[in-house]
Amino acid sequence: MTNLYVKLEGKIGNILIDFEHNFPLKGITVLYGPNGSGKSTIISAIAGFSHNLKSKIIYKKMVLDNGIKVPSYKRPFGIMFQDPILFEHLNIKQNLDFADRRSKPKVGTQKIISKNELINHLDLLPLLDRHPENLSGGEKLRVALARTILTKSEYLFLDEPMSDIDIKYKAKLLIFLKMINKKFNIPILYITHSIEEISQIADNLILINNGKKIDYGPAQDILNNNSFQNLIGKFESSSVLEGLLKSSNKPFNMTTLDINGQRLIVPGKPRLENNKVRVRIRSRDVIVSPVKLDFFIVENELEGVVSKIETETNTAFTELVITLINKKSGKKFQTLRARITTYNLQKMKLRMNSKVFAYISSVSIDRQAY
Repeated sequence: MTNLYVKLEGKIGNILIDFEHNFPLKGITVLYGPNGSGKSTIISAIAGFSHNLKSKIIYKKMVLDNGIKVPSYKRPFGIMFQDPILFEHLNIKQNLDFADRRSKPKVGTQKIISKNELINHLDLLPLLDRHPENLSGGEKLRVALARTILTKSEYLFLDEPMSDIDIKYKAKLLIFLKMINKKFNIPILYITHSIEEISQIADNLILINNGKKIDYGPAQDILNNNSFQNLIGKFESSSVLEGLLKSSNKPFNMTTLDINGQRLIVPGKPRLENNKVRVRIRSRDVIVSPVKLDFFIVENELEGVVSKIETETNTAFTELVITLINKKSGKKFQTLRARITTYNLQKMKLRMNSKVFAYISSVSIDRQAY
């Protein structure tokens, strides 16, 4: 076995946990579900801090929890809890020094990010002489993140690491975590309630509800599935498109992405040229037409075909899944969800495989999402 196998059963409060999953040893996996669905309980049990569940945990053929429980400090996992736990009697430098001294480099890893690099990446230099009681919630989270990474664990568990981080730092820290994951080959299990964070950071997405896994797969696929739409509610229904940054317009602070041969203009400059960029687009922000419009006030026009029609009962709405045409190969590729009225669906006479044009205003694209 070359992965992390987890099977958990039991009752915590009013939640009946019945969870089983093989976690990959690469990439970033996001665990998503409503409040009280058991997300924090699951990572706490894997890390060895919760012993109230019947569990079987196997990591790289090492049995950690199947009758004989390996204590948390001997497990190859680093965990950052939702409420950051720092040593109140130590200043921030001393907190980091403590983690650095106790760390054990990951087996087979030639290069580990240094403490000074972490301090620079997370902007901790002005905080080093201060004590935790004099930090804001966001500052504590950044320190806790640095301390967790300094443990040099083989697998990182991060529980809501951006919950108190302001917009200024969030995008920067998400990029940083992706760099840590790729450059040092450290898999990450990540909990968040933010769809924007999922859109940007997740390679794979696990959906749970009432202690049970209800769906799993590549993030872009799961974000378009009904299982995810049902959890978040139709008002926040959305899609994630991925493209290459091709050019930027500095005077207007706009960027052009190549979405498989189609152009998408977004605000700001999220990356360098030829970098991959993910963009989240809400279904309610997409205008659909069966004919090409002379719609000069909207910057973006994407072409595709209707691949799914989901008409809701007892509401006025229908959701379309539009498979975009790859202008480079002519093949169908990424998908876009659009929320329209059922009245307009009938008026436009849209059917399966109908060719459509989707119009998206750049102002509706949330810059937090990249």
